[in-house]
This record gives sequence, C-alpha cells and structure tokens, in this order.
Amino acid sequence: MKHYLNVTEGKNKWPRYLFSILLAVGFMIAGSIIYFIIELLRVELDGNDATYLDLDTGMVVGGNGTISLLLTHIIYIISLVGLWIGVRFIHKRKFRTLITGEKRVNWKKIGWGFAVFTGLFLVTSGLDFLINAADYTWNNVSFSEYVYLFLVVILFVPIQTTVEELLFRGLLLQWVGKKLKNPVLLALIVGLIFGSLHFANPEMNHSALLVGLDYLFVGFALTFIAVKTGSLELSIGAHAANNMMIFLLFTYDDSVAGDIPSLFRIIDTSPLYSLIWSIVIFVSFYLLIRKKYGVK
Repeated sequence: MKHYLNVTEGKNKWPRYLFSILLAVGFMIAGSIIYFIIELLRVELDGNDATYLDLDTGMVVGGNGTISLLLTHIIYIISLVGLWIGVRFIHKRKFRTLITGEKRVNWKKIGWGFAVFTGLFLVTSGLDFLINAADYTWNNVSFSEYVYLFLVVILFVPIQTTVEELLFRGLLLQWVGKKLKNPVLLALIVGLIFGSLHFANPEMNHSALLVGLDYLFVGFALTFIAVKTGSLELSIGAHAANNMMIFLLFTYDDSVAGDIPSLFRIIDTSPLYSLIWSIVIFVSFYLLIRKKYGVK
C-alpha cells in the first residue's frame, strides 16, 4: 500500500504547501465574511427585535438554528474551492492525493469508519444516559423541524468535517510529514494545531481545561489513525460520524451549533465524562481498525 504522506506526484516543495494553505485559509476567511453578511441581513430583515448575531459564536440567537447551521457551511464550501485550486494548480497533482496514495479513494473504507464510529458513539451515549439520566431531557421538537435538521446534517455536515480533514490531516500533515516520520510526533503536532483552533468554541465555557484536552485528544487520535493506516479515509468517516451524531442527538447551552432541534437537550454537561467517552471511543475504534485492516 502506498502511504498518502509519501507524495511523489506533482510539485511539493515547502513554499507550495505554504501558499496552498494560505489560499485555503484565505478562501475560508472570505466565506466567513459572506456568512456574516448573510446572517446580519437575515437578522435585520426578520422583523424580530429579539434576534441578534452573537459575535462570540457566530450564530444567530433567537432565530432558526437549523438555518444558521446550514449557512455556516458556506465557509467550508468556499474553503474547499480554495483547497482544490491549491492542490490542482500550485501542487499540480490530483485532489485524491490528499486522501490516499492509491489510484482511487476507498469509499468502502470511509463507510466502514463512519458506521463503526457511529456504533461506538451510540453505545457510549447510551451508557452515559444510564449513568447521568437526570442530565438529559427530551427536546420536544416537531417532526418537520427534525426532518429539516436531519437533511441539513446529512447533506452538509460531512462537507465541513471533510474540509477540515483535507486541510489539517491532508495538506498540513503531508507538509509536516516531509520532515517527520514518527506517528506520535506527527499526531502531536498536527493534533495540537487542529485542537487548539477549536479553543474559541463556546463549549470551552464549561471547562477550558477538560474541553480543551478533549479537543486536543480528538485531534491527536484522528491524526494518529491517518498516519498509521496510510490514508485519510477512516479519519474522514469517523470525523463525519462524530459531528453528525452530536448534531442529530444533542443540543445544549453554549453549543457551537447553536440552538438546534436535536432529539435531546443536555441540561448539565459534564466535560470530564465527555473526555472519558472520547478516549473510550477512539481507543476502541483504533483497536477495531487494527483487527480489520491489520494495522500495527
């Protein structure tokens, strides 16, 4: 199997990586500006004085949370365009080289990662409910509200998670991997960058230390899995499953997704339990990967 970090196709000197990453980030900033303009217009035109744009979260408060969740994906769609331009015209190679060293992306591998991670997420969520049942309440959403949320999550959340994978564990990891080969060091460096960029999320209000450690661990785990398996497919599947399950099942105060019509509302979040379950899920996921794909 060809390891996707050992890129031979195209032109891959360090200035090209730098320019490609700056291009993708520039497109992301442009997407953020467009998103904020649309949300500001939405607030101004809805005729409701109770709605406003929270600059800390970037979400509209008092408005339709599902629409806000949908609109945030403008940022990632535009960033994806910048990323594609960088790979195709600066690096002059196929876009799939961010994901795999093989001639085709293994969609079955992505599907396996998604399905197994979803199963682990549901099991640990069920266990947490049994332990902390008083922290959960049914969210009393209407059928139409949930169907709309379901469609937005199914169609658009994988775009957000995949763009993050392509940028951090694709382009950035390939750049760092030109000099470093140790899986743990690579996972620490890229995982630290990925996790720290989530420190501005409103969930940090619950516990900067524990939530921060959770983000850093998830970043480390996803990167380690990509390096050890030699491709990005399993990380793409797992990342999509994680975010989709959270949005579909749970909403709570200070959620980065805002107030969306998920099935359950968490009254009292526990950053410690969240960190523990993240460790359980990713360790179990990696052990299953080793068994399935013979990773050492």
